[in-house]
Amino acid sequence: MAVLIADPFVERSASLASNLAALGYEIVRCSTLNASMSACLEARPSHVLTELPFSDGCGMDLVRLITAHLPSTRTVVHTWFADIPTAVAAAKAGAYDLVPKPTDEEFLLNILLSDTDRVPAECKIRSAGWVRQQHIEQIMRITSSNISAAARKLHLDRRSLQRMLKRYEDQARSQIGVDG
Repeated sequence: MAVLIADPFVERSASLASNLAALGYEIVRCSTLNASMSACLEARPSHVLTELPFSDGCGMDLVRLITAHLPSTRTVVHTWFADIPTAVAAAKAGAYDLVPKPTDEEFLLNILLSDTDRVPAECKIRSAGWVRQQHIEQIMRITSSNISAAARKLHLDRRSLQRMLKRYEDQARSQIGVDG
């Protein structure tokens, strides 16, 4: 299996490349977007780590190319230009994740190689639905499960809150395999 590292300062990735090679990966390193795109189509890597700005284009084009032609390739954007809009754009283009630079190399390897069990829980991004559910459950505890009081605190209609709680309960049952 090959890993493509696409970065205009590819020489800075020597340690990362050595660690990946020690894990048995063939390493392809490119410093331009055009070389990265060509190498990607030729080597058909299982994993790609790319920066965004290149002298000859944007790494987002590489992400789109991989999504279109190599959909099973795991692509991680590793950039100095990490912000929420860029992360959203990368996800829409097909990137698995966006990791800001500088980043601990072990953490980066865990993200790139899918070993998310080793990523500390406090570093994992929770879904909006999970955060919403946790907030609602906390308000329910604060209000001693009083639906009307919780709905007022949450600025929700009481029936809407009841439907949400029912949905959460149904999801919990389906996760443990209990029929209601």
